[in-house]
Amino acid sequence: MENDEKLDGCASGCAGCSGCGHDHAEHSMPEGASPIITLTDDEGKDVEFEVLDVVALEDGKEFLIVTEVSQEDTDDVEVVILEIKEEAGEEIYDTVVDEKLAERVFNEFVKQQEELSASYEDEDGEEDEE
Repeated sequence: MENDEKLDGCASGCAGCSGCGHDHAEHSMPEGASPIITLTDDEGKDVEFEVLDVVALEDGKEFLIVTEVSQEDTDDVEVVILEIKEEAGEEIYDTVVDEKLAERVFNEFVKQQEELSASYEDEDGEEDEE
């Protein structure tokens, strides 16, 4: 897949960023990065994705966790895991097809989201009630 970026949405992964209450300054994406990227699929069709997070593994490999923008608003969000690679000085995104690697990256993503959620609770002085 190739990428072109378009600015829109929340850099911290909040759905639409409408009144989420998060302090996005601390957890924002790198300068110049966009939370919405347009990727071209194998058939030449452009598809918009929202960047939910970036996951870095111990071996130094980095991955984008994205979801298709056109998905309907539901509780279950399907994510796509893309490995960030560099070819000829350009950043490219390659779909992860190895199930074990995808599971490892996804588990790290979930861990990061839980830690981020816990840090927001700590900042607000509130505890999660069940």
